[in-house]
Parts: sequence; C-alpha cells; structure tokens
Amino acid sequence: MKKAYLSFFALVTFLEDAIASVTLMIATILTVAQIINRYWLRIEIMWIADLSLYIFIIGAIFSVAITTRMESHVGVDLFLELLGKREKTLKFTKIVINLVSLTILIMVLPLFYAFFLRSLRFAEWGTLVRWFNTSWLVQCVFVMFVLNIFHVIHNTVIHIIEFYRLCVGGTKECPSD
Repeated sequence: MKKAYLSFFALVTFLEDAIASVTLMIATILTVAQIINRYWLRIEIMWIADLSLYIFIIGAIFSVAITTRMESHVGVDLFLELLGKREKTLKFTKIVINLVSLTILIMVLPLFYAFFLRSLRFAEWGTLVRWFNTSWLVQCVFVMFVLNIFHVIHNTVIHIIEFYRLCVGGTKECPSD
C-alpha cells in the first residue's frame, strides 16, 4: 500500500512539474513569436498574445500546487524562523499550520466545486482565440485546489510521523520543547 501511494505521489509530482514547465516553455515560445511577428515582420496576429496568456495562466495555476507541495511560502517561513530553531517546535508548528490550512481549504471547497461544475456545464469561449474554452482555466483552478488539499494532507502526515519519531527518540517533552 505504501509503495502504491508513493508511486501515485511520484506520478502527481511528475505531472505537476511537466504541466508547469511545458506551459512555461510554450508561453515563452508564443511570446517570442508574437514579438517577431509584431516588430520584425510587422504582422499583427492578435490571438497569439491571448493564447500565450491563457497557457501561462494554466502553468502559473499548477505552480501554486507545486509551491504547496514543497511548502515554500515566504511569510510562513519567516514566521517559523521567529519561533526558534528547535526541530520539535518547528515540526509541531508546521503540523498546526497545515491543519489550519487544511481546515480553510475544506471550508472553501464547496465554493470551488460549484464554480467547477458551472464551468463544465457552460463553456466560455475566448474573445480573440475563439476556439479556446476559457472554462478550462476555472477547471485548472479546481484541479490545483484539489492538489493543494492533497499536498497539505501529505505534508501533514509526513510532519506528524517525523514529530512522532523525534518524540520517541528525543527528550521527554514533546509538544512544546
């Protein structure tokens, strides 16, 4: 079971990284093509800029899930550094922060789910890129939201296991050093 979960986690990680990097590359290529068209060839192709923006947004949305997976939040990191350098205190604080974050995410989940269902029922087409269904952006936000919940749960469980190991192998005082 553990091996299957770790394989699933590796697959999710790979897909997130792939989507974020491929969309960034495509958006960069489209932007360069737009610059070449506009300034060197003097041919204005309006939909390239919109398509580039839409693709970049999709990559940025998945980057949020990657940031959650890696627990990279500058404000939270600064807060944790102010609390001290003790490993048990940091682990315990990360558990509390993750549990609060998870509670907030779960409370907001019905709202995101309603927007997601609406985007499935009603297509919203782009203005300049007529064939681009901008409902995909809402759907990507929902997928990112679900990935955030998944990563917060994963990270919390990892921190709980590590905190437990510190307490069992460490000193007598566990919850508050």
